[in-house]
Amino acid sequence: MNRELRTFVASELRATGSDKQPRITGYAATFSGIADLGGFKEKIAPGAFTRTLADNDEVVMLVDHNSSLLLGRRSAGTLRLEQDSKGLRFECDLIDSTAALDCYANLKAGNLQSCSFGFSVDGPDGETWEQMPDGTALRTLVSVRLFDTSVVTYPAYSNTSAQARNVVASHVEARMAALTLAQGTEARRQKANALLAEIQEDERKQAEREQLSVDEQLRARLAFLKYS
Repeated sequence: MNRELRTFVASELRATGSDKQPRITGYAATFSGIADLGGFKEKIAPGAFTRTLADNDEVVMLVDHNSSLLLGRRSAGTLRLEQDSKGLRFECDLIDSTAALDCYANLKAGNLQSCSFGFSVDGPDGETWEQMPDGTALRTLVSVRLFDTSVVTYPAYSNTSAQARNVVASHVEARMAALTLAQGTEARRQKANALLAEIQEDERKQAEREQLSVDEQLRARLAFLKYS
């Protein structure tokens, strides 16, 4: 299973509930916008989490994807996930643990502002690829399997930019490498064709100059013979 991570500035990430029963809520992923992942762009299709939620896949809530910093678990009922028109919404009841209380305090203070989700593409029909008008590859996540959602320290997945904190699957890296190679080959082919066209144009102009010189010499000779 090729696991991937996507991190972004969280939408509506809040510390809610009470000190007696602390809770965090927000969106682990949203359907709006297109993210630039460097070698390609990516968007999440509405309904991408339908299968994983319907099949009751086990999902945990962590801090920074660290399994030792557990906040909640879906099967325990402490983590609740819901897909709506905006994206994947979560609600997590926090227990009396150091990791949970530290996370809650940092959220209330505004020190934590980002979320991430870990997933794998759900089979061959779980993603589509197309080429955008500018030639950039666009990947659409159609159906994914979740394995964790996390509150994270550093944002990296937004509608405008992405950094190395996004982990992509090996087959995606292979596709991007092949695309880069193909684009490099095409660029070299275009450069060679342009150079060949330039040489052919120079040869045509030289031929025209030589023909013009021959014509001028012939006219001069005819004029000389006419008046001699």
